[in-house]
Amino acid sequence: MFEVWASNWDALLAFLAVETQWRIAAGVGALIWIGLDYSAVDVAFRRLGIGDDAFAAVQQMERAALDVFARAD
Repeated sequence: MFEVWASNWDALLAFLAVETQWRIAAGVGALIWIGLDYSAVDVAFRRLGIGDDAFAAVQQMERAALDVFARAD
């Protein structure tokens, strides 16, 4: 369990709404995490009524996740 500040709650929900939309490539013996598929993110945001203001926050979380993924390899 972890605490999420109220000011970050909507951004977290937006990130979780697109958690299955990662682009990855299969490398030799490893997966290479490229980033979120922004076309799919756009569709999900529009269908779920998530505003454009959440996009920048999701990009920030995406960059942080990519850093973690890179260290895990």
